[in-house]
Amino acid sequence: MSLLPRCIESKIESQLHREMLHYLWVGALATASQYILLILCVEVFHSSAVLGSSLGYLLGGVISYSLNRKHTFESEKKHSKAIAPFILVFIVAFLMNAILLHVFQVFLTLPYFLAQMITTILVLIWNYSANKFWTFKED
Repeated sequence: MSLLPRCIESKIESQLHREMLHYLWVGALATASQYILLILCVEVFHSSAVLGSSLGYLLGGVISYSLNRKHTFESEKKHSKAIAPFILVFIVAFLMNAILLHVFQVFLTLPYFLAQMITTILVLIWNYSANKFWTFKED
């Protein structure tokens, strides 16, 4: 089952391209939820960007696991075998997100939203690689 519209899905010949488009689509949904919580925490509740981003990252993780497992990697691996590697990858990414955002904001004095966008790109590279080649890799 694809998350992509049929008009797009039918034109994609490569499984790798299809997988990457799904990953980007799921990532966009997870990232949107993260960014909404980030903005709410900073602008409405006047909390730190790292706290808002971290809370949003937790929500995005739930979205990411469920949709990537089923649609992106089309994994038939049992949850009992996929969840532990996913949680480990998630913890590393969660820490990367918080640390990089803090470094970009505090040491490089970037505005929080720009710092988060750069952080998102760097964490995305880690997440895709680790999930493709470990978490959802078929045995």
